[in-house]
Amino acid sequence: MKRETYIKMTQPFRDNPDLAKGIHIANKLCTGVMYLAYPLLLVYLFFFGKYSSYFSFWRALFVPAISFVLLSVFRSMVNRPRPYEKFELQPVIKKDTKGHSFPSRHVFSATIIAMTFILHSPWSWLGLIFLAVSILLAVVRVVSGVHYISDVVAGIVVAILAAVLGYLVLY
Repeated sequence: MKRETYIKMTQPFRDNPDLAKGIHIANKLCTGVMYLAYPLLLVYLFFFGKYSSYFSFWRALFVPAISFVLLSVFRSMVNRPRPYEKFELQPVIKKDTKGHSFPSRHVFSATIIAMTFILHSPWSWLGLIFLAVSILLAVVRVVSGVHYISDVVAGIVVAILAAVLGYLVLY
């Protein structure tokens, strides 16, 4: 992404306090919904057991957890600068983290939670809604200037692959 593209994409949100506030709220809501839903699913599965022969609490816990750790190690090794660092501009969402942009861990986490609901919960329809929330979060993270498009796309793709492969391996 070029500096001009980044500025064109984020400037309306930096210029308008109401839009900036909306982006900040959307970021918090998307993140909060996903991180509340996942522990609730785990609690349900722990106390009420399997809903079918191919699902268990432990898979729902370990596939996202192991994938998250592996993604975090990879991010540290790559240590890609964030757009606001590279272009020396203020992001819409207050953030001062240096590096660790690729792939987006927020988007990865939201997507793997959505995939857990889709593939292994009694509420797969809710997983589809959460997948839409993940995509909204990806858009928010890009237009707020804290991630590149490639960061969020990689987060989504890696989460989908990790979920499918992880749940197949632990079948």
